[in-house]
Parts: sequence; C-alpha cells; structure tokens
Amino acid sequence: MPLVPMRLLLDHAAENDYGIAAFNVNNMEQTQAIMQAAEETDSPVILQASRGGRQYANDVYLRHLILAAAELHPRIPIAMHQDHGNSPEICLGAIEQGFTSVMMDGSLQEDGKTPSNYAFNVRVTKQVVQEAHAEGVTVEGEIGCLGGIEDGHGAGLTGDEAMKHLTDPGQAEQFVKDTGVDALAIAIGTSHGAYKFARSLPAMYW
Repeated sequence: MPLVPMRLLLDHAAENDYGIAAFNVNNMEQTQAIMQAAEETDSPVILQASRGGRQYANDVYLRHLILAAAELHPRIPIAMHQDHGNSPEICLGAIEQGFTSVMMDGSLQEDGKTPSNYAFNVRVTKQVVQEAHAEGVTVEGEIGCLGGIEDGHGAGLTGDEAMKHLTDPGQAEQFVKDTGVDALAIAIGTSHGAYKFARSLPAMYW
C-alpha cells in the first residue's frame, strides 16, 4: 500500500472509535520494531520525523526507510508525518521529500522556543495548509504551548507560566475555521519530553 495522508487514518479512526499511535523514527531498527508491532496488532501507524531527526538521519534515508516499511508491510496503512515544523519552509521541504502529512507548529516563533500570538499562528499555518492541500497532504496545527522541551523544540514552560498558555476551546474552534487544518494539537497540561517532578520519589529499599 502506498503512503497515505494522515487525514485518511484519522477519519477512519474517528468513525470506528479507536486511536492511532504516532512514532518518531530515526533509524532502521526503530522502523522495523514499529512495523512488527503494527503487523501483530493489525494497526495503521503514523511514522513521523522531527526536525532534529531529519537532520540526524537525512531526508533521503528516512524517506527510503519509510517507503521500505510500506513495501514490506502492504496491508498496513502508513502516514509519513513531519513533526513540529517550525516554519512554512520546513513543512514545504518535507512535502518535497514525499511526506504525506506535516505539522506547522505556529504556536511558537520560528526559533521553536518563543510563544507566538494568534495572528502569527494563523498566518503561517494557513500558508502551509493552502500549499499542502494542493498536493493532497494533510496539515496538523497547534494552538496553545506545551510544557517541556523535546528535540530542542518547546518553550520549556512550567508551573504558572505553562498554565497561561493552555488552549482556549473557543479559540481552537476559531483557529480551525481560520486555517483549514486537518488536525489540531492542543495544550491541556501536556508536556514535551520526560516529565520532571518537583520532589523526589520515595526511596526503594530491598
């Protein structure tokens, strides 16, 4: 089965009341393990690459790894997704490389660290939507800022500061109308990367 846009997977999941796992991949071993699990559970998957992952593995290697997964597992629907693109150029570059889905994370400025404003987010996300949809590619947006940092991406917000950047449901609805995104990531207290606790966990004695 050829790679498919993520929207097809999401629509089928919504209609049939199940979830789809999205996995960041950087190498062959990760891809093989994910596809083995997908076969065993008869599950569609989203194989995604972060900006850092694309720099580490190289787009050409990643593309062929994921194409190999599709060829070796023809029963499993696979979407190839750009995770947390921080500019239209990053997203459009992914589309040129054959990604069937991209995330334009305009909740942060192009540095991937500074919270942006609503107008900026709409402008860059809408630009990507218009160009991606012309190629049959799904677009995920983001509104609100997640806590933590992953792969160098994220504002690193914690505590009260993170609470100020949670997603407003009404604004999220308007954002979808203003941009035409196919999927939306929201901030509800979730965090990038490993969770850090304010106090130590109890010691374990054996």
